[in-house]
Amino acid sequence: MPLYGFACKGCGHMFQTLVRSSDVPECPACGSTALEQQLSLIASPQKGGADAEPACAAGAGACGNCCGMGMGMGGCG
Repeated sequence: MPLYGFACKGCGHMFQTLVRSSDVPECPACGSTALEQQLSLIASPQKGGADAEPACAAGAGACGNCCGMGMGMGGCG
């Protein structure tokens, strides 16, 4: 099951969820199915070393922190 990011057109809540091809995702905040799929960024491999930045330093997760998990996925409040 692929992980997709969505923005709710009803309440503006942004979240990520696993979606099967037959499933219709719902906003966890308001239950709306009027969603806009968001562009997902793919992490690129980095060179290791003492001066390498953490992978999340360049861009935070969907909710603004390093966890890489959006709202509703347990990583963000």
